[in-house]
Amino acid sequence: MAKNIKTIKEPRYTWLLYFAIFFTTMSLFTYETLLTRLFSVILTYNLVFVVVSFAILGSGLGGILAYRALQMRKDVENILVFSSVLLPISFIVSISIMYLFPFVPTYLIYMPASLFPFILGGVITSIIFKERSKYSGKLYLMDLFGAAIGSLLIIKLMNSFGFLKSVVVVSIVMIISAILISSFYKKRQAIILSSSLLVIMSLLSLNNNLFDSIEKRFYSYYTSPATVIGRLNNSKENAEISFSKWDAISKTDVIDIKDKNEKLIVTDGGATAPIVKFDGNLKSVQNLKSEVNSIAFSFGKNEKSLVIGSGGGKDVLFALLGGSKKVDAVEINPSTITAVNKFKEFSGDIYNYPGVNLYNQDGRYFIENSKEKYDNIYLSMVMTNSVENTMYSLAEYYIFTQEAFNQYFDHLSDNGKLTFMLHDRKDLMKVVNTGIKVLMDRGVKEKDVTNHFVIINGITEAESEVHGNKVVMPLVMFKDVPFSQEEIDSILNTANLQNRDMIHYTGSEMEPYKSLKTGEINYKQLIDKIDFNSKPINDNSPFFYNYSKFVPEVMILIIVAILIIYQSIKKRFITKRDHEKASIYFAALGMAFMLVEIPLIQKMVLYFGSSSIAFSFVLFSLLVSSGVGSFISGTRIVNKLTAKSPYYILAAGIMIIVNQLGLNTILNLTRDWDTTYKFFVVFFNLFPMGLLMGMAFPSGIQKLCNVKKQENIVPLMYGVNGIFSVLGSILAVVISMKFGFNATIYTGAAIYIILFILNPLGTFK
Repeated sequence: MAKNIKTIKEPRYTWLLYFAIFFTTMSLFTYETLLTRLFSVILTYNLVFVVVSFAILGSGLGGILAYRALQMRKDVENILVFSSVLLPISFIVSISIMYLFPFVPTYLIYMPASLFPFILGGVITSIIFKERSKYSGKLYLMDLFGAAIGSLLIIKLMNSFGFLKSVVVVSIVMIISAILISSFYKKRQAIILSSSLLVIMSLLSLNNNLFDSIEKRFYSYYTSPATVIGRLNNSKENAEISFSKWDAISKTDVIDIKDKNEKLIVTDGGATAPIVKFDGNLKSVQNLKSEVNSIAFSFGKNEKSLVIGSGGGKDVLFALLGGSKKVDAVEINPSTITAVNKFKEFSGDIYNYPGVNLYNQDGRYFIENSKEKYDNIYLSMVMTNSVENTMYSLAEYYIFTQEAFNQYFDHLSDNGKLTFMLHDRKDLMKVVNTGIKVLMDRGVKEKDVTNHFVIINGITEAESEVHGNKVVMPLVMFKDVPFSQEEIDSILNTANLQNRDMIHYTGSEMEPYKSLKTGEINYKQLIDKIDFNSKPINDNSPFFYNYSKFVPEVMILIIVAILIIYQSIKKRFITKRDHEKASIYFAALGMAFMLVEIPLIQKMVLYFGSSSIAFSFVLFSLLVSSGVGSFISGTRIVNKLTAKSPYYILAAGIMIIVNQLGLNTILNLTRDWDTTYKFFVVFFNLFPMGLLMGMAFPSGIQKLCNVKKQENIVPLMYGVNGIFSVLGSILAVVISMKFGFNATIYTGAAIYIILFILNPLGTFK
């Protein structure tokens, strides 16, 4: 009969397992982020969300597999050791398959490749929790601390080493875990194998030439139809990458194309920004005045301009050609700035041109902290629709919210202009509807509001037939006072010279805005009339790309698929009444934690001015405080106070509500503080809440352990918790889209309170 792991007791060396779970969680967390960064480059953002969601689901499935192994009385000791040795290898193999092979049109192929490491991670973690369930508080402490350090480590790794070397470093971290686990169980062969892998990986990490060579063999990137370079290659364009940098924010490439007067900066494979050939003399780029963007600077006063999302510097040239003496250029991506500076001889060193001031900041963060007034605030193609850092959030920056528009109008000089260049009709109408709402809130009458903006189609009349008479790359300009007839005549004249169609202006309004002006419909009816979700967004729900009037289909599909997977698992494994009660407890915890964590991260983006910093700081604060909570959950005092009822769950729900009631006030009071001080503000603000939230999981494990023969279901409950954590992360985005971040957080708090009332583990004594 196979030897059961429970018969082996090595209390003197239990610390090996504590550190093993620490390094395992750290490596899995960083692998998850690396996976997201990889898919963000080769897939469209909605597919990234799908693939990564199901990949992380593997962690829960790993717990289910471990439970199945226990049922079959397998030698789980060897399963644990084998899985720990295999996991770092799977990191390399998984990434290699997706990196080195040509792009596969069926994205479902990427799921199993990315899923396997998470399954192994779930097996490892759930078995350790089962075998040391009496010490679940300490184990969960190390589990959360590992994730917390991982949330900070990934930024340092990517910024210092890039993508490929970061994968190797993550594998090295997991190899250390494998050595610890093998040492605990005295598996000599596994120790030798793991140590050999450690030496090999360490030597590989020192070979920069190898990484440079592999970097150029990113075949899925070069062959993906979702990437600019992939499309150029498929169209037989003579294009090659002359600069590449992959950091925590994005993969940034400079592509040389046939046009000798431009280079393309490409971010995450898709978003492009041109670098224009410029010799420092504005006369050499007079041809730019024939482009639609220049119309924004062709009339009125343009002495002082703000360019948000300055990219390769082309928009700065538009401002200079329009007569701007001072141009503040704001660019969030440091790699874009590095790329422009690398080719400064080509670009005329545009960011150091007289009168140009460059700021490496988020545009919304900059405007909120500026006291300047501008004649023209200009934003060209600055929206993003990406998955940022992990599948836990769809990143939507705060540059198109109602609050942002108010900031823009507040920073305009007398008769100043607010200009946007957009992608298509959907972008246009959502931005226009936001501008209308904000102008009406600022006192403009509904029947007069259409006089405050003009729209020009970005393509020429000759190109219009090719594009099916659609609105393509439109330019919309707002003013907080009506456009004068003189200004309209000037814009019309320039548009006619460029052979472009001016599709909205006073006296020639486009529908449905013409009906708004005549009073045939009001603003609410206008929004309802449009066939997609064109409602203005706000800081509480800044999802610009949510065009669905209900919920995006991809979200519904993921939720349904996860519920189907859970139902099949429940039908097969959760058959006893006690097991069902336990599953309710751990499922609720997984959902509630994510419903609180994810919107908190999103809300802090504006506070820190960076999605990456917000992600790392908030996650670190929550995980560390939860880890401390898990540690004290096993103390005698806490056990005595909560023996009859889990008051810490009730306290967690109440504390979440209290935290939210005072959070905005605290953030507003400290908004001007240095980033370091802001970190401590967030850390100490979230600590009491995280402390209480962290007590529930290990306490639940401990209750299972206290009941005879129930400790065997620990891996099963770990799996249930993992599955519903993924479900919770998706629900967090869905609820935030429909009702806002605050509603999502309060929903999480409500689940904690309801869980206290139901107390499904009350009979486990």
